[in-house]
Parts: sequence; structure tokens; C-alpha cells
Amino acid sequence: MKQQTTEAGGAILYRINVAEAKLGVSRSTIYRLVKDGQLDLVKIGKRSSGITADSINAMIERSRKARA
Repeated sequence: MKQQTTEAGGAILYRINVAEAKLGVSRSTIYRLVKDGQLDLVKIGKRSSGITADSINAMIERSRKARA
């Protein structure tokens, strides 16, 4: 499946495996973060999902601020 992109070429949705790699966490952790409201999951079809780039970027920023 093709990755959804904005006009500027940046992704707006990441497949679950890409979100795992970007955050360095497991698949089960991705779903736990969705359940906890820290990541936004969007259903793409009956069996496909994506995580919004905005929610991934927000999580990364929260992590950076927590370390500072």
C-alpha cells in the first residue's frame, strides 16, 4: 500500500511497522499507546490501519521535553 503524503511530500499517515521503527517500540506498544490516547490510529480499510504523523511527532516532542 502506498504511503499517504501531503503536498510537500511529507507523510501524513504511517503504517504500523513504520511507526514502530520511528519510535523504536514494539507493535504491542504501538497499540497500547493508541489505547492510552498518546497516538492516533486511523482505519484505512477493513484490515489496514495507520498512525498519524502528527501524533508520532507530538510523542517525539513530549519525549524530548521530558529529557530536558
